[in-house]
Amino acid sequence: MKQRILVTAGNTWSAVDDVRVITNIFSGETGLRIANEIACRGFKVTLILADCRVCIKKYKHQNLKIIRAITYEKFYSQVKKETKKRIYKAIVHAAAISDFQLVKENKGKLSSAKKLILKLIPTKKIVDRIKKWSPKSFLIKFKLESNKTKKQLFNSALKSKKQSKADLIVANTLPFLKGHSFFLIKNKKQYLPIKSKKQLAIILADIFEGELG
Repeated sequence: MKQRILVTAGNTWSAVDDVRVITNIFSGETGLRIANEIACRGFKVTLILADCRVCIKKYKHQNLKIIRAITYEKFYSQVKKETKKRIYKAIVHAAAISDFQLVKENKGKLSSAKKLILKLIPTKKIVDRIKKWSPKSFLIKFKLESNKTKKQLFNSALKSKKQSKADLIVANTLPFLKGHSFFLIKNKKQYLPIKSKKQLAIILADIFEGELG
């Protein structure tokens, strides 16, 4: 029996009122591809999935258990619950988590006839707590930047990797650097340029087969 692996994917919601949310532009496809590829290699995979904008059915597999958690609060609770309840040999935190939430959520539906000012506060960083909840897990973190050079992206990614005590970090910047969608980084000298989401999923599955299989 191969090891258990936890993957997170999708974009979480922070509520404005009962019908409106703050979210982000990401589809969840990267995490779904990774979870499916790892499951196809025989690993038992748990996927905590927030909102997503791709067809989930094409990524389902008998080795893949999907837990839905759309809002930031539910997602936070579910990751904490899973990492404390089970021993995961590796955790791939690919979800696009809400960075902000309202100081106080509005009940009901706000009127659209009036000017609205929202006061936001930073959310708690889930990825920074994963090693506390599951200290022995091999952690892969994702870091996205915008309009950064390769050097700036690497500096930001390595700082982020250290902050979360991650073992590897997947970094990218919008718009994508020419020829490379992602960089899989261990340190300044050990990194791998990756051209697509499909290639990233295959490479991570290869790493798990070599290290954990």
